[in-house]
Amino acid sequence: MEQTNNIRILSSVIKVDIAYESADGQLTAFFDSISDSPLMHSANLRRMLKEGAAGQAAPYLLAGEAGTYFAAIRTVGGTIFIGPMCHERLSNIKLKQMLRSYGADPEGMRSLPVFTLPQIRNMILLANTVVNQSNLENEELLQLNRIIFGDDFKNRIEQESFILKEEEQNDGSDATYRHSYHEEQLLMQAIREGRAADAVRLAENMDNDSGRLSGNYIRHRRNLAMIGIALCARAAIDGGVFPETAYRVSGYYIDKCDAAQDPAHLLHYRNRAIEELTGRVAEKLNRPASSNYVEIAKDYIRKHYREKIYLADVAESLGISEGYLSRLFRQETGACFQDQINEERVTRAANLLLYSELSLSQIAEYVNFPNQSYFGKIFKKYKNMTPKKFRDTYRNRESFG
Repeated sequence: MEQTNNIRILSSVIKVDIAYESADGQLTAFFDSISDSPLMHSANLRRMLKEGAAGQAAPYLLAGEAGTYFAAIRTVGGTIFIGPMCHERLSNIKLKQMLRSYGADPEGMRSLPVFTLPQIRNMILLANTVVNQSNLENEELLQLNRIIFGDDFKNRIEQESFILKEEEQNDGSDATYRHSYHEEQLLMQAIREGRAADAVRLAENMDNDSGRLSGNYIRHRRNLAMIGIALCARAAIDGGVFPETAYRVSGYYIDKCDAAQDPAHLLHYRNRAIEELTGRVAEKLNRPASSNYVEIAKDYIRKHYREKIYLADVAESLGISEGYLSRLFRQETGACFQDQINEERVTRAANLLLYSELSLSQIAEYVNFPNQSYFGKIFKKYKNMTPKKFRDTYRNRESFG
């Protein structure tokens, strides 16, 4: 009875299906949706899990179909089965294929929660502690880590093989020279100082000196571009760009690189990311210094411009009075708090006017203006023309130049 209660509590905590098979073969489910459970429908899956667990003291982990994991833990009276667990979200197609492969009903399927690999390991450790009232010894824990993260010894062998192969390929007049750490630091410094032209030049100079990141040339260039963008985002943050802004810019260009299929586009997106990130740093450096309170409030507006924003709420989150924050805004920006909100919404709206097919009313709603008429009035205040005229005037210029 105590074992059953422990398993029931465990199931409610980790939110993963758990089944228990006693020594006499009686199977009990500790979850509701039995129809789509591989643990309940596949005797072969349970057999493989039991056989794996029988040969070791530590919990047994099985890499199942479609990137899922299942675990088995031996107890005094039987075996506990846990799963499926996954570390990336499964598409509906993959989820149905996985369920069918275990004889479960794909029509009543539920989406599976996603965990990191360390979380999967820790859930298994917790389950073992709860049902067996014991912690794993170091060697047993190492064994479990190897199952999830790979064998360190095997990784070392493969790493040495990779190094030897690279040294052989680079031995001679055609040797690939890797760019130096000093060159990389020069690039990062150019970004921190807002020097866009220098940053792009340094990045392009380093391209031909970079070691291969894949045997496939396009994949190599893609990896190189994506890693470069991520590094540049960190440098931009060091230069004063808010992390949310840097991650949003870098995320966009990394996504473009991920879809690009030729070196020209990869180079273009990488360089555009460097230019935009460095430009953000330059804007920050050239802007009059402002207090942390004002900068944090501005960042809040950038994140929440589509929502209702109240000065009192922002001031409270900063631990200062509403009146003090209002005065800081006027002193440091020459405008009031609401002006900052409107300016951010107009900036976002202008981008949508140029680069989307949304109607004026849809854009007004998207950026949280109460109606199209008010949107037009505020937009004209900042852009000196109506939204329609702005789109008609500048859209063709953006498309062809």
